[in-house]
Amino acid sequence: MSLATTSTTLCVHVHLTHPPIAHTGLQATVVLWALQEKATVQATGYTTVRKESKPLEEGLAPSSFFGLDIAGEPLILRQKEAVMLNIGLLALTLCGGLLVQPFRIAEAEPGHHQGYLRTAMAPDGDFAVAWVDYLLLSDRHGLDLYIRFFDRDGNPLTDAYKITKMVDTTRIGGSHLDMDSAGNTVLIWTEYPPRNPDETLLRLQLFDSSGNPLGSHQTEYQGYMSTSNRAVGSSLNDQGEFAVAWDVGGEIYARRYSFEGSPQGDPFRVHDDLPDDVGSHYPCVALNDAGDLVVTWLEGLTAKHLYPRFQVFDAEDESILPWEPMGHRIDDGEDEQYHGSRPEVHWLDDDRFVVFWGDWSTYRPVGRVFSDRGLTRHPIRAVITEDSLWCAHGGPQGWYSTTVAPNDSFAYTHIRSYTDYPDTSDPSKLRWWDHGGGILEYIQDNEPIRRTTLFEYTPPWGADTVNSLINNYPRTQPPAVACCDDRLVWVYCRLNTDTIFEAWAIITDWDMGIGIVESLSKIVSPIQLSASLNRLAYDVPGEARLTLYSADGRMVLEETIKGEGIWQAPSLPSGVYFVRVEGGSSSRTQKVVLIR
Repeated sequence: MSLATTSTTLCVHVHLTHPPIAHTGLQATVVLWALQEKATVQATGYTTVRKESKPLEEGLAPSSFFGLDIAGEPLILRQKEAVMLNIGLLALTLCGGLLVQPFRIAEAEPGHHQGYLRTAMAPDGDFAVAWVDYLLLSDRHGLDLYIRFFDRDGNPLTDAYKITKMVDTTRIGGSHLDMDSAGNTVLIWTEYPPRNPDETLLRLQLFDSSGNPLGSHQTEYQGYMSTSNRAVGSSLNDQGEFAVAWDVGGEIYARRYSFEGSPQGDPFRVHDDLPDDVGSHYPCVALNDAGDLVVTWLEGLTAKHLYPRFQVFDAEDESILPWEPMGHRIDDGEDEQYHGSRPEVHWLDDDRFVVFWGDWSTYRPVGRVFSDRGLTRHPIRAVITEDSLWCAHGGPQGWYSTTVAPNDSFAYTHIRSYTDYPDTSDPSKLRWWDHGGGILEYIQDNEPIRRTTLFEYTPPWGADTVNSLINNYPRTQPPAVACCDDRLVWVYCRLNTDTIFEAWAIITDWDMGIGIVESLSKIVSPIQLSASLNRLAYDVPGEARLTLYSADGRMVLEETIKGEGIWQAPSLPSGVYFVRVEGGSSSRTQKVVLIR
């Protein structure tokens, strides 16, 4: 939950399990309001509460409702069981938080979706957003690429600019966007004929600080490339130079350019020849003002061996670190069966850079600072300790976004997925919807330090938005974030009842409060479940029935468990599953992630 106020209203970011809050200073009491039945499927968001708001009248019993507590555990509240939730506020910023209310990025083509969002911001707060236009929810390949520029307050500086493709019938694959301190922008993308990645084009377009295109689109590469939407990366420094990296079917290449668009040197591979069973994917680059270039990627040996790797090159493309043929491990490299996800890298200055990635051994995003241009490693720190609602994590591709400000503050965002079982007798009737979750942090003593707990910045989904789709997971669109020293822009998609994704943005400052500690009354189940990668630990009284559901609500298997033990998932495809354990009058649901 995050709180922000204006001069007349109190804005409450509250989960389904928390009704509107009545503010009484730095201590607050949550009072249950009468709930309509439809409220059981509404998602979280901002709720405006005025002083004249009336609490639940004594004796009026609200409908029971399903939700998730702060740890993401299933929670059923009724008036007799929980009338008040006492919340001790650690801090509340009365004048901070929201700067610009949510706004549409641009109107879409009729019946088309806006997705695969990218954003970048200049130090003065002006920013750009790029998105892909596509026709079908099930089609992961876009029809067209757009970009639009905004001032610091979200006012458009340009119309939506549609990229002219080489051939009208090609599809848009990966894209990336970066901006220097003057607001100059580089946009790169891939386009390819349907079902023919052998003829993929890597292309780029430059824009000046006013958002005007500089020259025409350029084609950097033509040939076989990954069609992933994370197959390319770019970075622009303040010396009129930028670098790009791309995935050539499991090998990572990089190249430098001047901002005028002319190449500086030839493309080069950032590692040696790889074994036949090894593939490198999802490149990211960072270029500092001294010309030093960091390239990161994810190496896949098998589905159980996913190593985040990096190399650092000087301005002459010579390795700064002792050469490692397959790249240096970003983690400590002690676990041969390490499970990582796509890393993102940012320079903090000309000496230090920070890398973020997903660590599936602990199921959390982590960060690490390197100094001495990569020669000195500092401790790995968790960006968030745990988010049990982080269901749509994107697997190795990593559906998350990070951004770093010039003052070493940084932000992280990913999707939080909510589920609801309106018919508890039939858990296969799963409803699923998503919200953008973020956290604000800073670098101190070369370690990531949390400034806030996890909060949600997307507004409430009302009657005009979808919050009850079956099989929502494949339709998930990850958010993006960009920042400067005094503000952030969070870019996200909302899926409406006409099943159309729209691109939206919201602008906040860095003062989102430092979070809350909740103490609430809830029904405690005697069934204890704890999930880790590919397995589930359980402790049940006597005998219980275990039912496994896929992310779209289909029952996969059912079996009986007894007492205390470890349930290891059978040979099932990688993905997110839900385990429901029922014994006697008690039940418990737990998310399980399988990676093969």
